[in-house]
Amino acid sequence: MAPSIDNESSLFNFVVRDGNGVKGIVDSGISKVPQAYIQPPAEQIDKNNATKCLFPPIDLSRLDGPDHDEVVNQIVRAAETLGFFQVINHGIPVQLLESLEQTVHNFFGLPS
Repeated sequence: MAPSIDNESSLFNFVVRDGNGVKGIVDSGISKVPQAYIQPPAEQIDKNNATKCLFPPIDLSRLDGPDHDEVVNQIVRAAETLGFFQVINHGIPVQLLESLEQTVHNFFGLPS
C-alpha cells in the first residue's frame, strides 16, 4: 500500500520499517517529492560557488592485490574529506546501475 506523503510517520514506516525505500515511493506512482525529502533553502548547495571535486574514482579491482592498502587509504581519505566517493570496477551489473539511475531520476524529477 502506498504511503501518505503528507504524513511523515506513514512515510517513514513505508520507506524504513517496511523496507520499501525511496524506490518504493517512486514505484507507488507519487506525483511530487514528499516534503521530508526537500532540503530547506538555507541548506541547499550554492551551485554558483561550489568547487569541483578533484579526487579521481577509486578502482576497487585493486583491492585484491599488492595495492590493497593504497586503495583502502584512498577510500578513507575521500570519506573523511568529502563524505562520499566514486568507485569503478566494483562488479555491480550495469543493468542494475542503470535501473537505479532511472529510478533516482524519476524521483528527483518530480515537482517539489
